[in-house]
Amino acid sequence: MVSIRQLCVLIAACLALSVALAPPASAKRKQPPQKTEETQEDSAEVIFGKSFLGKTYDDELEVEGWEEVDGGLVAPPIYVHRYQREDGTYLVLTSREVSVANAPVASFVVVDALVVPKPQKDVQFSIACMLAPDETLKFMGEAAGSEQKEWWTDVRRAWEISLETGLIASVKPKGIRCTNASWGQ
Repeated sequence: MVSIRQLCVLIAACLALSVALAPPASAKRKQPPQKTEETQEDSAEVIFGKSFLGKTYDDELEVEGWEEVDGGLVAPPIYVHRYQREDGTYLVLTSREVSVANAPVASFVVVDALVVPKPQKDVQFSIACMLAPDETLKFMGEAAGSEQKEWWTDVRRAWEISLETGLIASVKPKGIRCTNASWGQ
């Protein structure tokens, strides 16, 4: 028969042995994070957008399965084009005009691409946004606002188009305002 005192000594010895054999906290290895979703850089949409980089075209660039919504000159020599797929997803391509000697039509090369999922209800994706006091429409954003206002200031996400390179970069939306595509209609 085991006494309570012997049982307590045995439990204490087991605890001491487990503490002595446990690796120090600094030696514990962190588990790599579980990959639950595709990383944005590896998604099929991003790979699709990147497939246009370096593509050259003359007048217009047709994208199979996508309808061109709008676009135009950001600032010489950078242009932007916005396409939309049937499911509401947007594709934005920025291009640089390249001079070709004696060419009757301008040539362009795609320098960057952005894929934006369909915005939430009552939110629009605009390629015509600005940050005051500069009135250059070199920003894009997801914005919401009153249908009676020409400019929407409730911008949820925003991107800037570099006037030098045409590259697209995510930026903080503070102070950016976007045109209301429905205004005046």
